[in-house]
Amino acid sequence: MIVTDSTAYFSEGLAEHLGVRIVPLHVQLGDWAFDEPDAEPREFYRRLRESGEKPTTSQPAPGEFLQAFTASAEAGAERVLCITCSAGLSGTHQSAMLAAGMAPVPVDVVDSGTMSGGLLLAVGTVARAVQDGASYEQVLALAQSMSGRIWSTWSSDTSALLAAGGRLADDVPDGVAILGLEGEMRVLGSARSVDESVQLQAERILESAAASPTRVAVGHGDVPQLADSLEQALTGQPGVLGIDRYVVGPVVGAHAGPGNFGASYLVGA
Repeated sequence: MIVTDSTAYFSEGLAEHLGVRIVPLHVQLGDWAFDEPDAEPREFYRRLRESGEKPTTSQPAPGEFLQAFTASAEAGAERVLCITCSAGLSGTHQSAMLAAGMAPVPVDVVDSGTMSGGLLLAVGTVARAVQDGASYEQVLALAQSMSGRIWSTWSSDTSALLAAGGRLADDVPDGVAILGLEGEMRVLGSARSVDESVQLQAERILESAAASPTRVAVGHGDVPQLADSLEQALTGQPGVLGIDRYVVGPVVGAHAGPGNFGASYLVGA
């Protein structure tokens, strides 16, 4: 059985189809508090734009992971593989580690080194390997190999939120900032327009795809047309094995802000 957290933004029904249990992170925007999977992202971004308030997020408690591990054991799992979002960005990984020590079956907790579309790629790849008949040892090794092979790039019209939260070591540049998650959050550069940002992100991904087969996940907060443009720039290009789509949920959106869009890509897919 595979367990992950709610920043792996699976489309509706996909996690269940792949046999993945989701443990929720928590969000508060003004007086609106909710578990991430329970809120419609469009409503979250609408309220975020209109209220001007800064949302807060919190990791799952160890007990929430323990419930998922216990449920997996009760469903017949003899071992559980838990793949979490980056330990460098969230305390979620530590909560899972604490819960693993109390679980009724052995639990391996793997730090994906990524989140959002990157976590979607990591968990989806491992879950499909399970469905294809891979052994537990094989899928554990596959999960552990993901860190350092998944990179992300995106833009947001409110990227200053990341800098204000201490998640960027560099100053956010003028123009449309292009941000990246490559082990740590950092500024990759800037564009003069949103269209140029689409182009520069696509060029970065295609450079990687030309060197090694690459699977891509393209996502957005509340700007599907920008994600469409990025997907079109990548579709059919050499080395791009496939493109998944997802919507950036409230936990990541709380930091990236409305108007965020970009892609994660798995090198050597």
